Amino acid sequence: MVLTAQSEGGRSDISSMASSEVPDYILQGKSFRLFNTLRIVKKINTHLQVLGYSLYRAMSHGKILCEVSIETGASEWYGTIDVTNIRYEDGSAVAVEEYLGILFISPAWTTEPDVNLTLSSWTDNSPEVVHDDNGDGTFDVTARIIFSESHTFAKGDVVKFGISGDMMNNSDLYKDSFELYADTLPSGTVEVSAAAAPDEALADAKQVIELLRGGLSTPLSIRPGETQSFTVPSGKYTVQGNDLTNSDETIVAVAQASPAQIALETDAKITINVSYGGAQQFSSIDLKIGQLSSPVDNKQLHAKVIEHDTGKQLPNDFFSPNNHTTKIRRLPASGAADVSVELTVNNVRYLATQTVQLKNDLTTVTIDEDKIKTEDVDDSDFVDLPVKVQTDFNKSGSTILVQLLSTSLDWYYTETFDASKTSSKLSEPVKPGQYTVKVSGFIDGSTVYGVVGPTSLSVAKDGSTTLELTVKQGANLKVRGFPDYMSFGGISNLADLTGADFIAADASAVFKYSGNDGMGDTADYLQDEPATETTVKLAATIQEAVGHSVLPVMVSYTVNLSLGGYEEHLQTKDWLEHSFGNYILSMKVAKETSKESVPAGYIVNPDFLGECQKQFSPSYVMPVLEPLENALAHFDLDLKIPDEVDNTLKGYVLAVNWLTRSYGENVTFGWQVNLWGVGNSEWIYLKDETPETPATAAKKTADYIKSLDVYSGDYKPDFLAIDRYEADDFAKRGYSNGYCYGPYEWGRYYDFCGALSLELQVPVVPWQIPASRIPNVNEEVTNLEKQQWGTGGTYIFGDDQVNSDYHNIHPAILAIKPTFPPGSVTYKTVKEIFEGAGLFDLSYPTYTDFPLRGIVAVWLGGGATTGIIQGVGTTGPWTQEHISSYMENPIPLSTTSKGRVEYRRNGY
Repeated sequence: MVLTAQSEGGRSDISSMASSEVPDYILQGKSFRLFNTLRIVKKINTHLQVLGYSLYRAMSHGKILCEVSIETGASEWYGTIDVTNIRYEDGSAVAVEEYLGILFISPAWTTEPDVNLTLSSWTDNSPEVVHDDNGDGTFDVTARIIFSESHTFAKGDVVKFGISGDMMNNSDLYKDSFELYADTLPSGTVEVSAAAAPDEALADAKQVIELLRGGLSTPLSIRPGETQSFTVPSGKYTVQGNDLTNSDETIVAVAQASPAQIALETDAKITINVSYGGAQQFSSIDLKIGQLSSPVDNKQLHAKVIEHDTGKQLPNDFFSPNNHTTKIRRLPASGAADVSVELTVNNVRYLATQTVQLKNDLTTVTIDEDKIKTEDVDDSDFVDLPVKVQTDFNKSGSTILVQLLSTSLDWYYTETFDASKTSSKLSEPVKPGQYTVKVSGFIDGSTVYGVVGPTSLSVAKDGSTTLELTVKQGANLKVRGFPDYMSFGGISNLADLTGADFIAADASAVFKYSGNDGMGDTADYLQDEPATETTVKLAATIQEAVGHSVLPVMVSYTVNLSLGGYEEHLQTKDWLEHSFGNYILSMKVAKETSKESVPAGYIVNPDFLGECQKQFSPSYVMPVLEPLENALAHFDLDLKIPDEVDNTLKGYVLAVNWLTRSYGENVTFGWQVNLWGVGNSEWIYLKDETPETPATAAKKTADYIKSLDVYSGDYKPDFLAIDRYEADDFAKRGYSNGYCYGPYEWGRYYDFCGALSLELQVPVVPWQIPASRIPNVNEEVTNLEKQQWGTGGTYIFGDDQVNSDYHNIHPAILAIKPTFPPGSVTYKTVKEIFEGAGLFDLSYPTYTDFPLRGIVAVWLGGGATTGIIQGVGTTGPWTQEHISSYMENPIPLSTTSKGRVEYRRNGY
C-alpha cells in the first residue's frame, strides 16, 4: 500500500505544515484535503483502517459474488442490467464503509448509464462511472457507488445500470464480466518525476498533472525537482500538465508531460516525466470596481487594457459588474498600460481611465464612484425608434419594460412604456446598428400579460425601423392549493418525518413519488399507500411549524413512459388497470389523511407528453375504457365515464383528467413536459440567432399539448410541471448525459417555461430542478460525485462569490469535460460553457421575474439530485438558508413585483 503526499512539501515533514498550506493526498485513488496535523493523522488512520479492513474481509470471506441479469424488454438501443444478491463467497453480508467498486464489460453506449439502487435499508449514495473504449463495440467500465455512510447489502438490494446500447448481442459476455469490490478497486502506481524549476521563483510552486478519464480528472501534485508515487485505479488515461506559475502568474513555465497517454494495468507501474521550457516574465493587474450609482449600478462595464504608447489592446477585453475584482494576467513585463472602463446608457457615456506602469509584479487598479466621469455622446446621426404595440389591454398603470443592448455589449437603451398605449417611441434617439431586444410584461389582477417581440433588431440609418410588440394575455396565477406568492418546495425521501429541513427552509411544498416502485406499480393493485399517507402527514407537520400552507404533492404514474418499452406500456391492459387503481388509491388515502380543503397535489405521468410528442398522434389507438372501468369496479366507485372518453391517446388524457376531477375532487394537479419533446434537448445550447429558440420549442410543445386537449374542457388541470433533467450539472449523471448548464442555458430554460406558459395560458412549475451550487476557488472540492455541485441553485438564488467571472469558479469544476450527443454541442469543458455564456452575473437571484414567466412555484431536487433535504449532495443547508431568506419578503402573484429590474442575468 502506498500513501503519498500531493503537496508543495512533497513527502517532507507533513506534521510541520501550516494549515494554510492545505496539503492534498491521494489514497487508493480517492482525493481529499487535510487542513491540519490532527486532521491528517485522523484521515490517514481512517483510510488505513478502511483499506486494512478491506484486505481482511477479502482474506476472511473470499470474493464478492452477485447475480447479474438483463431485464425483460431489452433492445438493440437500450437495456437495464440488474446486479442482485450481493454477498461474499462464504455467504456473509457485504458491508462497505465508503464505496462499492464494480468492474464490467458493456456494449458501447450513446449516453452515460443511468445508475439506480433499490435498497432494503436506504443509505444516500451517488454513482461514479468511467469507461475505456475497447474499439470492438464494447467498453470496459469502472463504477463506484459512493455511500454517505457505511452500508451493508441485503439480499434484496439491487444495483441497476441502464445502458443505451445493444443489449441483445453478447449478453452473456456482459453478465459474466462483473467483478465487485468493497472499498477498493484494482490499481497500479503512477510515478511522476518533475524536472527542476527553470526559475528560482518557481521552486516552491505546485506542479499539477491531471489524469483524464471519462470526463473525470485525477490531479497529481508535486514540486519541481521531485519524484513521487501515487496509487491510481487501473485504466486508460490522458495525461495533461498544467503550467507552472507563481501565485500572481508573473513568472510562468510551460510544462510538458510525457507520455501523453497511459494504460495503467493492475499492480503495474508507469512513470510520467515532466519537463519545462524557459521561464517567462509577465505583469499582472487586479482591477477592482466598487459600488457605482444608477444607472450603471446594476450593469456590467466594458473594460480594456491598452498599451499606452502604441494603442494596442493587450488581453481580451471583458465586462465587470459592480463590487468585483477581475484578475488580469500575463501582461507585458514592462512598459505602461491604460486601464479603462466604460458604458453608454441612453446616450450618456460613463467612463474612467487609469495609466499604470508594468514592472513584472502585481498592480491593483481601483475604480470607485469618484473615478467615473460622464459625457453626452454625439447623437446627431442617431434616429428615432417608434414602438408600436398591438394590445387589447386598456387599463392604465401597468408598464412594459423595453431594453436594447448593442452587439458590442456596451451601449444600452432602457425604457418603460404604458401598456395600454399602442404607439410611442424611445425618448432618446437611437444609434443605428444591431441590438439584442429584451421585453418584459406585467401582472394585472393575478393574470400575466406577456410581451412578444423580436429578439434582435437592426436599427437602420434612415430611421425606417419600428419596434413592433404584441401584448398577450397569459395564465391566471391563482392556483388551487398554492399560496398567493411565488413559492419553493422540494422532494422528500421520507427519512426524516420531523420535516426539519423543510422547516428550516420555510418551504411551501413537499413532493414524493407515490406507490411502492414510484412508477404506477403495474403488477397488481396495492393494498395500502404509505408513501401518500406519510407525505400528507409530513406536510401537515411542516405546516404547523412554519405557520403557512404546505402542499403535499405526489408524483403518480397511470402509465410509465419513463424507461422505454412505450408501446408495451400503452397497450398492456393489466398494467394500465392496476396503475389507474393505484392512482385512485393514492387520492383516496390523501383525502382520508388530510384535513385541508385541498388534500394534495399531483403531477401525473412524467415523460408521457414528451415521449408521445416524439412518436404518437392523438388518434393513436390504445386500451382506455376497459382498464378504467375495471379499476373503478375494483374500488366499487359508481362514476359514469364521459362519452367523450375513447380508446385513443387523446381519450386517455381525458380519462386521467376526468378521473382526477371526479374522484380526486379538490386535489390540485398538473401534467409534466420535457425539453426534449421536440426531438432533443440540445437546442438549449444553441445561440439566440439559430432557428430553434425557447419560443419556437415552446410553440411546438404547446401545439402538441393542445392537440390532445390536455388543458381544455371541463376537467382541465391546474398547472403544468416542466422538467429539465433530474441530475446535478457537475455530477457525472448530469454532465455526461448532455445536461451541464451555464447561466446562458438556464436563461433559455426559464425562457422556455415563460413561452410555454404564455402559449397555453397555464401557470407552470419548474420541477425537479437541481438546487446545487457552484463552488468558488476557495472551497474544498474533493469528490464531484459525492458533493454533487451544479449551477441550478446558484442561478436561482445568486452567489456573489461567483459573480460574473468564471475564474472565481473552482478549477476542478472548470476542467470537467461534459459529454453531448455526436454533432450536437461543441463545448469541450465547463470553462468553455461559461466562456460561451456572454455577459452574466450570478451575484443576484433570478427569481424576481419568475411570476412574469407564469411561474408560480419551483420544486427542487430529485431522488439523487440536490434539493432542500440534506444527505443528497452538500447544498441542502445553503438552499434552506436562501429559501428562508426569500420567504421574509416573497414575491406576490397578484401584481408586477417591484423586483422587476433592468438588470438581467445575460447582460441586462
